[in-house]
Amino acid sequence: MDKTTRDPVQRRNFRLSIINGGMMIGTSNSVASPDLVLTAFAANLTDNPLILGLVAPLQGATWSLPQIWSVEQLQRRKHALPIYNQAAFLRLICWVVLCAAALLSHNTNVLLLALMIFVLIGGTAAGVAGLPFIEVVGKIIPPRQRGLVFGWRGALGGFLSIIGAQVVIFFTGPKSTFDFPTNFALLFVFGMITQMIGFFSFSLVIEPPTEHKTQHLKPTFNVLRTIWRSDDNYRHYVRGRTFFELSSVANGLIIVYANQMLGVRLELIGVYLLISSVLRPLFSIYAGRVSLRIGNRIPVAVGVLAQAAGWGLLLLAPVIGVKGSAAEYYLVPIYTLTAIQKGLVFSNLMALGLNVTPEDERPLYMGALNTWIGFVTLAGALSGVIVKSIGFESLFFLMAILSLLSVWQFFTLNERMDDGIAA
Repeated sequence: MDKTTRDPVQRRNFRLSIINGGMMIGTSNSVASPDLVLTAFAANLTDNPLILGLVAPLQGATWSLPQIWSVEQLQRRKHALPIYNQAAFLRLICWVVLCAAALLSHNTNVLLLALMIFVLIGGTAAGVAGLPFIEVVGKIIPPRQRGLVFGWRGALGGFLSIIGAQVVIFFTGPKSTFDFPTNFALLFVFGMITQMIGFFSFSLVIEPPTEHKTQHLKPTFNVLRTIWRSDDNYRHYVRGRTFFELSSVANGLIIVYANQMLGVRLELIGVYLLISSVLRPLFSIYAGRVSLRIGNRIPVAVGVLAQAAGWGLLLLAPVIGVKGSAAEYYLVPIYTLTAIQKGLVFSNLMALGLNVTPEDERPLYMGALNTWIGFVTLAGALSGVIVKSIGFESLFFLMAILSLLSVWQFFTLNERMDDGIAA
């Protein structure tokens, strides 16, 4: 590692941050994947595209929306970890509710209610933990090495996702001996345990205190408007994130479209998870190492470009007449591009955000951004409405255009890459 990581405390923080990322990413991309597992769970309960289209975007929105209201709390505190730990405990309670419902009930309404509690309240709890997490990472990881750390987080998460994908196949695949909803209940128990290990590992990092030597800006509308007008770099990043999030709101409908329109079996979700899980860590490691030389901007832009290519392939399916078993094979390159996108984007997107925002006002900038992204992600709730109104193909075409707009914004910003520890 770089000389900045030779200090024992920094090495400890690096390792715990990577373990945390591995557990959280591994869980959310396998046994608790919003795009596949949670959406497939909901698809066993209802065929309403509005409800099915809500699951994945609500997970993202509830993570983002609470963050602006955490800004002043963080600005007043020397340590952010206590807020993180309290939110993690609430997340655990929501996991318990979901697991208990899936284990003990076969009532469709009860199961849907438990899922919505998990998505809404559990997602909000994760969101409350989000800004303290960002603040702590900004303190303990130097700017140049943030992409590397997030790359290794993504890589470990990807390798653990391979195990998780096998678990998904075992419990829900074509040869599974478990009936619904017990099969999903066992997945959720597994996810609860692994995610709690992730929360616990990050709670053990040694967070340096924040020295409040200056009067912080308050999260008022006028302040945020001034920041938007004066900071061109931040403006490009916000636009890039906005277009990217909008271009991703239909991800959860890929498997729904493949099942309803192309005849792909839902039992194959574990196979597609495995493909994505094998490839994603390879691109995460590559993106992290490359970021040491060229920063995080280009890997993020290339990752979003891969997403645009995936939407393009999906649009080609009805044109070339792909159906049934052929469609099941056709989804392999689509989920391969998804793996490339996730490996490059999610390994470097957070690091890029930390490197384009001023250190002294990091909670304000990142909190405002993430809350805005939460509102943007709620547009994903409209994906089901759009499908009913104009069809899957029109929605996917819109996703491709938005992906290209995001690429343009990320390519045009500048990234700070100094080596000082952010505080």
